[in-house]
Amino acid sequence: MRRNPRLHRNILVQRHLSEILVRESNDPRFQRVTVSRVEVSKDLSFAKVFVSVFPSEGKIELVESLNNAAGFFSRHLGQRLTNRLTPRLFFVFDEGFDHSLHIDELLRKDSANHPASD
Repeated sequence: MRRNPRLHRNILVQRHLSEILVRESNDPRFQRVTVSRVEVSKDLSFAKVFVSVFPSEGKIELVESLNNAAGFFSRHLGQRLTNRLTPRLFFVFDEGFDHSLHIDELLRKDSANHPASD
């Protein structure tokens, strides 16, 4: 089976950023952040970091704080990676989890309105 180096790189950056958020950041808000996925550009110059947080209140301010601290995270990431380049990080909120919760809520309401017939 062929290895996909790009996928491997995305997962590696995701794992390292998750550790940096929890272990090396002094901001307690970042302890609630989950890095759901990372998309690193082909030339390693840029990485889009998808994050989720539960509860999602204040998500806009939290993502802004992450982007303000992107230099800190990039610097620590560069110390862990063996690449010549360290990607510039851009954090975005991953709507997937909130979307899943919304669908689950709709399904529950629908099943409450239409009880199962035996």
